[in-house]
Amino acid sequence: MGVTCVSQMPVAEGKSVQQTVELLTRKLEMLGAEKQGTFCVDCETYHTAASTLGSQGQTGKLMYVMHNSEHPLSCFALFENGPCLIADTNFDVLMVKLKGFFQNAKASKIETRGTRYQYCDFLVKVGTVTMGPSARGISVEVRPWWLRSGMC
Repeated sequence: MGVTCVSQMPVAEGKSVQQTVELLTRKLEMLGAEKQGTFCVDCETYHTAASTLGSQGQTGKLMYVMHNSEHPLSCFALFENGPCLIADTNFDVLMVKLKGFFQNAKASKIETRGTRYQYCDFLVKVGTVTMGPSARGISVEVRPWWLRSGMC
C-alpha cells in the first residue's frame, strides 16, 4: 500500500506556465532525477441530459471520463459523489450512444502532458495542464516508483 500525491503548482512570479515547468524539470535533473518518458492524462466532463431530470428542480450530476497514457487500454469514469468505473477504451463509443442521458459539456476537455522522472525511490511527473489551446496550470505527481498507478 502506498500514497500518491498530485498537487497543483503555482506559476513562478513573472514566469509563464511553460517557463515554470522548465524550471521544475531542470531542478529535478540537477538533483539527479532520470527521465523515464512522457505521460498524458485527459478528462472530459459530461452532465446529466435535461430530458432525464424531473420537474421538481433536480440538479444534474456530473461524470468525468478520463484516459491515462499509462493505462492505454482503459478508460476511467468518475461519477460525481459516486462510484468510479474502469472500462476498456470503447467506453467513449458507449458515451456517444448515451447522449440522451449524458451530454458532453462543451469546451470542458482538460489535458495534462509532461515528463516522468525517477528520483531515488519516487516517480515524479511534472505536467502542463491545458484547456483547449491555453495553458491553465502545472500538475506534479509524486509516488513511490513501485506503486502501480491507478485512477480510481
